[in-house]
Parts: sequence; C-alpha cells; structure tokens
Amino acid sequence: MSLLDQIIENLPEVKSPQQKRLPFNEKLKWTLIGLVLFFVLGLIPLFGLGENALQQFEFLSIILGASFGSIISLGIGPLVTSSIVLQLLTGTGILNLDLTQPESRKKFQGLQKIGAIFFIIFEAGIYVLMGGLAPSQLLAGTPAFATLEMLLIFQLFLGGILIMFMDELINEL
Repeated sequence: MSLLDQIIENLPEVKSPQQKRLPFNEKLKWTLIGLVLFFVLGLIPLFGLGENALQQFEFLSIILGASFGSIISLGIGPLVTSSIVLQLLTGTGILNLDLTQPESRKKFQGLQKIGAIFFIIFEAGIYVLMGGLAPSQLLAGTPAFATLEMLLIFQLFLGGILIMFMDELINEL
C-alpha cells in the first residue's frame, strides 16, 4: 500500500448511512441541518480582521457561496477547484483512474479531499498574506500582526474544513 493510499485511508470522512435508501424526510432533515449550519457559520466573524474593504468581495461571494469576513469566507471555492483539477487530470489521461471501478472512485474521492485541503490552506494564506482579509494595518510590523495573520489563516482553514464536511454530508444522502 502506497503512502498516498494510507493517507486517503486515514482521512476523516462522513460515514455513509446504514440504509441503502434514506426516506425523504431523513434527507430533508440533514439538508436543513447543513443549510442552517452554513448560515450560522456565515454569521461568525473572523477574529482579528481589520477594517478593510470587504465590499471588493461582494460579487465574488455570490459566485463562491461565501460570506466574506466570516469564518466561511472561502466558501465552496477550494472544493470546486479541487474537483475541476482532478476531473481535468482524469479526463486527459494524466491521472489513470477507471471511475467505473469502486476502488478507483474511492481513490478519486480521497484525492479530491486532499486537493480540497490543499486549496483551503493555499487560498486562506493568499487571502490573508496578500491583504484581502488582513489584520488592522495599525499593527503592521509588530509581533501581534503576524500572530493575527496566523490566527486568521487558521480560522479560514477551520471554516473551509467545515464546509468540506458539510458538502460530504449532503453528498452522502
């Protein structure tokens, strides 16, 4: 078993339901729980975020399913990016996976999750370190500024991971 297979095997995941087919009411319940959780997370502001121009992200927030300035500022962007990249790699034959086989599908989903985690970290770092979602500029050059940057990246990472698990929950229904 390769290192990649071991990593995929040990990734946390949302368990599939025991029943082959869930009743509609059960699916509706879990979908509403995911929706309410998404809206609640959209209300949790990022701690340490400075007074910067969040208006520049207004249109982008519609496309990405995000709420800039909140813990879910990354939205579904990392998940979609990971999915598109893997589909392109598989479709062009660069990544040799036969998605009709259950083992290959499982590997594809694991790679998609690893890619999503990579893009969550990458996008969180870019947003914070490039100044889009940055601490107050009054603290620039102080140790507190770097600490707040790392805290913002961690919060964005946490929000991205929660979105990833909510997506997995809805897909398992």
